[in-house]
Amino acid sequence: MNKQITKYKNEVNTIPMRDWTVEEMNFFFAILTQLRDESTRRIELGKRELAELANYSIEHNQRYETTIRNLGEKISNLTYWEKTSNSYMIMPLFTLFKASWNDNLTELNVKVSVNEEFEYILNQWELGGWTAFDLQEFTEINSTYSKTIFRLLKQWRAKGKREFSISEFRNLLSIPDSYKNSHINERIINNAKKDLDPYFTNLKIKTVKSNTRGRPVTCLLYTSDAADDSLRV
Repeated sequence: MNKQITKYKNEVNTIPMRDWTVEEMNFFFAILTQLRDESTRRIELGKRELAELANYSIEHNQRYETTIRNLGEKISNLTYWEKTSNSYMIMPLFTLFKASWNDNLTELNVKVSVNEEFEYILNQWELGGWTAFDLQEFTEINSTYSKTIFRLLKQWRAKGKREFSISEFRNLLSIPDSYKNSHINERIINNAKKDLDPYFTNLKIKTVKSNTRGRPVTCLLYTSDAADDSLRV
């Protein structure tokens, strides 16, 4: 039975995804949704099943295959790292990503399994600190920046408020250094407000400026009415 609520530990929100396309993000979180509560068991998704989950319109089989191939390459590079005063750990998130298809691409299957060292990300909810959202809502958003902001705000869904320093915001969204603060406001924040309004009640975005010369932006404040924290999973 397909799952429709995406749920994972908040650490996933720190994965840099700036060079991902909208379609690749949709497929990735669709797969993550189906892996939820499966421990390290391998899952298999068919061509049409996966396309439906990712809200993907199959118009050209070749483009579909190319998108899945690119997704696999990006997934193969995903690693989790953790540093403490006495340790440093790096590990891959997935142990398998296999896509196979027939000669005319009318059939395509994807097999995926998560690293057993990392399975708590999708399984151990009693540890706290998790993000949850409706997968369909996520796939309806057509901007990678807005998708990332959507996930970050869902992380703080119960509190209804989150303040980001400008450096933190740049890092979480992998914003190019060439973007000035004015570019962030024009190209990212304003668009995100329009894109995300349907999914948050009374969403507000406030830029906080310093009192120094030129009044540069020092942080961003996102607020919305505290969401119902009863997403069924």
